[in-house]
Amino acid sequence: MTNALQSIIEHYFPLKTVNIEPVPFGLTNTTCFVTVSDQKYVARHYDRYTKSVESLHLEMEVTSFLLRSTLSFNIPSFLPTQNGDMFVTLSDGTMGALVSYIQGTVPPLQTPDDAHLLGRVVGEVSARLSEYERPKDIKYDGIQFTDLYRLHPLASAENVASFWKRPPFPVTDEQKHFYNEALISVKANREALLSLPRQLVHHDLLVFNLLSVDRCIMGVLDFDFLAVDISFLEFVISLNHVLQMSGGSLELAAAFIEGYAVFRTCSSEELLQLRTLTRLYHIAVLHIYIGQYGAGKDNSTAFAYIANQLIERDNWLNQNEGHLEELLSLLLRLGKSQKSEE
Repeated sequence: MTNALQSIIEHYFPLKTVNIEPVPFGLTNTTCFVTVSDQKYVARHYDRYTKSVESLHLEMEVTSFLLRSTLSFNIPSFLPTQNGDMFVTLSDGTMGALVSYIQGTVPPLQTPDDAHLLGRVVGEVSARLSEYERPKDIKYDGIQFTDLYRLHPLASAENVASFWKRPPFPVTDEQKHFYNEALISVKANREALLSLPRQLVHHDLLVFNLLSVDRCIMGVLDFDFLAVDISFLEFVISLNHVLQMSGGSLELAAAFIEGYAVFRTCSSEELLQLRTLTRLYHIAVLHIYIGQYGAGKDNSTAFAYIANQLIERDNWLNQNEGHLEELLSLLLRLGKSQKSEE
């Protein structure tokens, strides 16, 4: 465990009274489990580049709003320090916090029932976030994925261009080609993308950020990338995840869509941008990884995974356009039905 985590925990409990365990996850922040008198918590040391005071305040405000809402799952709550503060600022300027622990393990994504449940949770999160109204004293809206060169302080346009010109680790010609084509597509459709409905978006509703007990999703975690963004991105990101984890299964995609439709619909304008939004998502993640690599993290394997995922998903969407349109017609019909009722 790092000295930073110890320093954070000391603001909540004397170290001699706690039991500390490492966690098997956490690509962005450094995290550990903390047990005090049989009560378990999670300690976080936030990444200095991707967590600002403004983004932490936004996360605390939004999670507090969600905790007051009626949800089918739990989310972590922030605990006050011994001095009553909601987070800790260390001497090097980085921040940390202690949050509540939620029981569970990563949910499976193997059957249509698994995909349907994931779709319900994604739809429910999106529906509740759409109801959030930002207090007037909070001016920060997060960083939207369309701000491709603000997603990480070390991933400016110049730094990204320099990365692709002289990659610091092996990058294939195919990966570079698909990235460039995706970037051209996103820029060409920027005006249409920015005209789509916007709301708070979690941006990371993957099974790795969920907790389940007996195949029932009991917890939603990691609100680090919260931002007011294109509403339909929430659906697009999670649908891509289902397709990636299932090897492109149309059966699981259909189940996910049906689950999502319990809470949310979409418009024809949003559907038209599904492929471009999928490209935007992959570019955004690649830019974050470029920034993280510049900050000293060896994430070349993760970078290659996302670069290859972009290729695989773009090819899949091209080959299965007709099948996917048929599946998505359910969301479109529901959307038109709701609009006519209004």
